[in-house]
Order: sequence, then C-alpha cells, then structure tokens
Amino acid sequence: MTRKERSNWITNIENTASFIESEIGTETVNYVLEKYGAKSIEQIASSDLSEVFNELYAIEADLRSG
Repeated sequence: MTRKERSNWITNIENTASFIESEIGTETVNYVLEKYGAKSIEQIASSDLSEVFNELYAIEADLRSG
C-alpha cells in the first residue's frame, strides 16, 4: 500500500467516524478501533484499513437510513 492510498483510507475513515460521533458519540468508533488493536485511526494497521472502513460505513449507512 502506498502512502497516498493509506492517506486516502485514513481520510475516509475519519469522515465516517466524524459522522458517527456526531450522531451517537465516540463509544462506537472506539469499539471498532479497539477490535483491530488501535486506539486511534492513525494506529490502524494498513492491512485492516478496508475492514475498519467497511464496518464504520455500515454503521453510518444505518444511521442515515433512520
């Protein structure tokens, strides 16, 4: 994974996490990060970025659908 690809994943995760946090707080985002051994978005292993994003995006989609 290139530095640019990692940066794009991080940006997407940050945007999704921000929406979730604004709707229901930080606990859900923190829980997902901890499942992957990270205490912050920057600590997510490159190999886990897509899985973390997919999980957070599914939560965001549920929140948006009401």
